[in-house]
Amino acid sequence: MVLVAAIAAGVLINTAGLLQAQAQSTGEEATAEVSNVIQLKHAIGAETTTNGEIDTLNVSMRLTPGSDAINLSESSYTLEVDGNATVVSGNDATTSGVSYYAVQGIADNENTTLTDQNDLITAQFDLTEIQGVSQLDERTTVRFVAIAPDGGTTYKEFRAPNMIADGESYIL
Repeated sequence: MVLVAAIAAGVLINTAGLLQAQAQSTGEEATAEVSNVIQLKHAIGAETTTNGEIDTLNVSMRLTPGSDAINLSESSYTLEVDGNATVVSGNDATTSGVSYYAVQGIADNENTTLTDQNDLITAQFDLTEIQGVSQLDERTTVRFVAIAPDGGTTYKEFRAPNMIADGESYIL
């Protein structure tokens, strides 16, 4: 009877250890999904093709408080214009129409990783090169979703101005 109790205790201890490891892993994944989020600051739309439509969208991004480092080229973005949505890979090496520019806190303009609260990177989306998204007419609403590699999601809506002049830029 003592031998059976010892074996049962060993099985329980082993099972408890496995459950603890699984719970810790699940907790870390859930925490990363909630806390590792891209903060969308503002968007600037530019009309560069002289057709009266905004064809370039520049979205400024930084880390939310408490976030770990986020590599924007490993993120994905969803753009929805006039009921048509498309998912865009953030990898500027493989996706045409997406490029990044360091604005603040990052010395290397080739770096796409936000590591500090002071870092600010602008992601530029060329709407003429991204399949499934049209350029922005006057008063058009853009729904923009940024999804960090860990799954943290940020949603923001931008609206084009009432009048778009050739060669001008607008805060959306």
